[in-house]
Amino acid sequence: MAGSHPRRAHVVVDYEADTLVIEVLDEGQKWPAPLDRGRGIAGMRERVALYGGELTVGPRPSGSFAVHARFPVHEP
Repeated sequence: MAGSHPRRAHVVVDYEADTLVIEVLDEGQKWPAPLDRGRGIAGMRERVALYGGELTVGPRPSGSFAVHARFPVHEP
């Protein structure tokens, strides 16, 4: 719905032996128009890639939005 904004977001941080995963899920409603892939998402993608990670973003089947970043963890 136009003008509808998420009221809550859930953030999950999971640390495994060789991977750090950060996931942000909002509770928004379906997006009224196609997803605009502006500089915000491009900037996140560039920063995640800088550390050798992968970024997945986009609407979920429920209509809310998800950001999922996975980073490799290297022992010093």
